[in-house]
Amino acid sequence: MKLIEFCVRYPVTVLVGVILALLFGGISLLRLPLQMIPTVDRPEITVETDYSGAAPLEVEQEVVDRQEEKLNAVENLREITSSSIEGKGRIVLSFDWGVNKDVARLEVSEKLDQVRDVPVEAKRPVIRAVNTDEESPIAWIIVETGRDLNEVWEEVEDVIAPRLERVEGVGAVWRFGGQAREVHVLLDLAALTARGISVAEVHEAIVRENRNIKGGSLEEGKRRYAVRTLGQFTDLGQLERIIVRQDRGNPVYLADIARVRFGHEDRDFAVRQMGKPALGLGVLRRTGANTLEVMKGVEEAIAYLNQTYRDKGIRLIQVYDETDYLHDSVRQVTTNVYYGVALAVAALLLFLRSPSSVLIIATTIPIALVTTFVFLAALGRSLNIITLAGLAFAAGMVVDNAVVVLENIFRQRELGKGKMRAALDGAREVWGAILASSLTTIAVFVPVLFVQQEAGQLFRDIAIAISFAVALSLLVALTVIPMLSARLLAVNRRAGPRWLARPSAALDRFGAGFVAAVVGLLAWLRRGLLRRLATATGIVALALAASYLLAPPIDYLPQGNRNLIFVVVRTPPGFNTDQKEAIIKELERRFMDIPGIQRLFGVVRIEAPIMGALVKPEHADLLGMRRVLAEMRRLAVGVPGPQAVFITQSPLFRRRGAFFGGTNIDIDVKGADLETIRRTAETIEAGLRGLPELNFVNTSFEWGNPELQVMVDRDRAAALGLSVSEVGEVVETLVGGTLAGAFRERGKERDIRLRSSADRALRTQDLAETVLFTRAGRPIKLADIAEVRPELGPTKVEHVDLDRAIKLTANIRDEVPLEAAVRLVESRVVDPVRQTLPLGYAINVTGHAKDLVEAWNALKWSFLLALVVIYLLMASLFESWATPLVILFTVPLAATGGVLAVRLAHLTEPTIKMDSVTMLGFIILAGIVVNNAILIVHQALNFMQAGRPAQEAILESVRTRIRPIFITTTTTVLGMLPLVVARGAGSELYRGLGSAVLGGLTLSTLFTLVLIPVVYSLWLDAREALTARARRRAEIPPLAAPK
Repeated sequence: MKLIEFCVRYPVTVLVGVILALLFGGISLLRLPLQMIPTVDRPEITVETDYSGAAPLEVEQEVVDRQEEKLNAVENLREITSSSIEGKGRIVLSFDWGVNKDVARLEVSEKLDQVRDVPVEAKRPVIRAVNTDEESPIAWIIVETGRDLNEVWEEVEDVIAPRLERVEGVGAVWRFGGQAREVHVLLDLAALTARGISVAEVHEAIVRENRNIKGGSLEEGKRRYAVRTLGQFTDLGQLERIIVRQDRGNPVYLADIARVRFGHEDRDFAVRQMGKPALGLGVLRRTGANTLEVMKGVEEAIAYLNQTYRDKGIRLIQVYDETDYLHDSVRQVTTNVYYGVALAVAALLLFLRSPSSVLIIATTIPIALVTTFVFLAALGRSLNIITLAGLAFAAGMVVDNAVVVLENIFRQRELGKGKMRAALDGAREVWGAILASSLTTIAVFVPVLFVQQEAGQLFRDIAIAISFAVALSLLVALTVIPMLSARLLAVNRRAGPRWLARPSAALDRFGAGFVAAVVGLLAWLRRGLLRRLATATGIVALALAASYLLAPPIDYLPQGNRNLIFVVVRTPPGFNTDQKEAIIKELERRFMDIPGIQRLFGVVRIEAPIMGALVKPEHADLLGMRRVLAEMRRLAVGVPGPQAVFITQSPLFRRRGAFFGGTNIDIDVKGADLETIRRTAETIEAGLRGLPELNFVNTSFEWGNPELQVMVDRDRAAALGLSVSEVGEVVETLVGGTLAGAFRERGKERDIRLRSSADRALRTQDLAETVLFTRAGRPIKLADIAEVRPELGPTKVEHVDLDRAIKLTANIRDEVPLEAAVRLVESRVVDPVRQTLPLGYAINVTGHAKDLVEAWNALKWSFLLALVVIYLLMASLFESWATPLVILFTVPLAATGGVLAVRLAHLTEPTIKMDSVTMLGFIILAGIVVNNAILIVHQALNFMQAGRPAQEAILESVRTRIRPIFITTTTTVLGMLPLVVARGAGSELYRGLGSAVLGGLTLSTLFTLVLIPVVYSLWLDAREALTARARRRAEIPPLAAPK
């Protein structure tokens, strides 16, 4: 190769290239955004609509149904789900993977514009296309104060949250726990009755008078004047002075029948921190922003705000910060890289016994790894635990090519060649082999890059990191290594430090004995065809059988080990905010004394209240977290009030809005009739609760939400000139309040809410006695035209693909793999119930179980495609269709080693499972285990081309290649070893993957030295026999034609 010769002759140019590569690599490293995990862009769009005060069934029928009808026609839609709770409807549109979400969002917006007849009280739907960066806050902040929370809420809305939003890299700031300021028009029902004024009249008067009206333009001389009629309220006095009606020439002002004052919206949220009321903020990172830089800016903003409000009784406390876990994870993986590199270099020194040789090879590691950052930055990737783990795995792999080249240069030197000639010939002789091995390693990642699912997007970073690191190591091996070898390589490979003499001598004796044993075994096998056939068949059959029989059940994604615990409280239907807060207070009291808990915070909301517990760093290891979880679960037993308390560790990967940690199986029961699916769901729930493999079971449906239903007699109401709509609006005004426009105060709009007088609370028995007025001014009681009766309704109504549905969530115990749990749930619970379902009803297992099936199918085809790509590459490099098949015999051996290693790791640490990340390890194995076989076959071909007999060439290739094979395997294994054995933050993500690669590489290396020579010799014998037979046929003269 001209490139090798150029680099050997021009060392300064090569060194300049190396310096530039390291320089730009360092710059790129500083610019890469640092985050916990790669950004996963799920093809989901959410539509949220607030409909304050509406019951779940009203939200479903008046808002969600109408929106779904239009949205169901959006292109590339895979699934549409929705949930309707009190005051809010939420629709989730799931699209095909790979869809353009910007186009999809535009189409969703167009479809929503076509929705008609939505109640005016329902706010405009909010459309969000989110990814993992925008799903979970990177920091939770509590605003602690001794002042009135609603007063402080104004500061949060106007100053604190906007200041945090201005931090570079912050995408949004959630606010919760406060009540927005409103203008309340409190109607005096007695005054209304005395004057015969209806609620509708008051509402119409406020809306009519609170307007600014454009009046066109007027031109006079050189000027043009815009004409506006101003009527919008600017102070409460103007609102009080509006005329509602003229009564016999006397105006009735609003102040005569109502009191106008500032107030606050109803209390639906409450936040607590360490037993005290507070306000809450959640900081979300913008996609692509550096987590550490964002958090640094957030901390500076908090310090500034605390300084500003120091004398105003307001203090901001950061109760959770993702960077703590991120720092620990990065520190853990970087430490593992250092240890791995140190072990690999130590192994090189032991094998080569030459500091100059080790120095030459060791240069590959920083050059390849640091330059990889240039390509990561160019492709817009981030620096995360997955990327760093990929580079850590590559640390041991990148020296492989350098070792092969250097070993061959040594061999050329031993043949008596000079430094320059040995460097040129040594690199030229093996460049084809290392090119083939590098291409096969890189090729396995090509199919992974096309996997669009969540698992594929997680793999993409590790695939890119390893691919570029290996490609760069190939370039370094063919350029830098020959150049340095021609100038720095010691003449005597035995020359080395004295302290290495004894271990090196022992290693030499072991190596010589091992080489003699392997070559002797191969020589013995060569003498009998049946011996070789039995050996090859036995090894392959044993490998396949072991892989099949010992393959562990598969899981979806590793959970991580965050020091954050979530508590979800399932309260009885109808519990108000005060009752929910009382439960949170009791849980706080019980949890406060747990030694491992550093901080507690809670959020009371319309849905199930939640709590967060931050665990102290000294208790945040795997065993410590389990102890804290167990203690919290023990103390939560017997708390008065809640139906259930679910306590789980916060996972690294979670679905939007889900606070259940761990691995969950979701079961959707869907159909037309709510009562039928309710009974079916209850049957399944009862069956799931009997499975010991599950921690708990939760249902999305609860029947029992107390309602007061006003059943209007249409005929009697119509006879009095009233419609159902008018009656409903009056009831809404008197109970929950009706919006009647907006009031501007200091540049901010405040809702004007019309409601009953606050002199006394409206009781359930008072509702029927409420006085209404006909259009003729006649007073009547609500009981005269309607029946008010208490009923029970659902707390939530869900849809799946437009059908009503109930979702059951089963949380799996940590030591139980997802695949095994799904099989158990399906066979014992779901299948028996499914057989009894009426036509038109269905039970679907979804959630992580569905994700697992999609990921497994994608990875399965990626693995097969990777094998095809490897085969075609080797066919091209060897100019043979048969030789690559011989090399692929190493893959079953690698699979067996990987399976055994994962099995062993799972026995020692139950959290290590055959999850999607671990499956990637088997794809990586397919690309690297063939490298050893390529070296043997390539060297055998070189010897055969030099004139040696085939069988002798095979034996000699094994003899000469055992050493570089063992050196490369040892450095790779030792480079990965710290990643596999070291526990710590973030290690749960990659320990399974490392176990698979380490075990597969080790086992396949040992058996490859026997299997590949045997199979290759069988193939050469078969080819020779076929060639001889064809030759004999060609020599037989054709038979004479009969006369």
